[in-house]
Amino acid sequence: MSTSGHDHSDHDHPPHRQPGAIGIPRSGDFDADAFERAVGDLLRACGISADNAHTGRTAQRVRELWQRRLLGGYGLDPAEVLGDGFEDPRRDMVIVRGIAVHGVCPHHLVPFRGVAHVAYLPGGRLHGFGRIARLVDAIGHRFTYQEWMTRDIADALMTHGRAAGAACIIEAEQLCLLLGEDRRGDERVVTQAFAGEFERSAQARNEFLRAIDGTRS
Repeated sequence: MSTSGHDHSDHDHPPHRQPGAIGIPRSGDFDADAFERAVGDLLRACGISADNAHTGRTAQRVRELWQRRLLGGYGLDPAEVLGDGFEDPRRDMVIVRGIAVHGVCPHHLVPFRGVAHVAYLPGGRLHGFGRIARLVDAIGHRFTYQEWMTRDIADALMTHGRAAGAACIIEAEQLCLLLGEDRRGDERVVTQAFAGEFERSAQARNEFLRAIDGTRS
């Protein structure tokens, strides 16, 4: 479910993705030299010199930001990032609130940023809290949609974490939305995904929602 002032006609999503795909798959490796040339071309297309005192290192800086951070998830395997955890018989809900999250909108090539609230019901294994945060990075730091990211996080906990149930809610600022004409500038998009026991049980969903109540504004 998504709630926002966003017109979903702006989201011309492909109807299907390949099974197991995370975000928009790459068809090749990141080309650092080509990226820096493209940034220089972009500056010149904007009528700005690409080699003055202010922009002389801009191409390198932008490339490093995109390669290491905005698209850094392409170099991470969600299964490896989450790891195997450790065997444990407990079945109590685990919730990690307020995980910083960002991705890149493939329509406008601008980032969106916000927080993710993630929960899972163990299916015989427990996972480190830092591992869950890194899983969010591995899935989010790509060309993707907020809707896809939310579902991919929940599904990864089910598949790789062997959870009995998983839930994810993301609240984010979409820069492509905030920069639109006649916008107030404070719109937020909320997406949620439930899998396994969270999908089947209203009680589990409500317990999760109560636990994160007050963290969203």
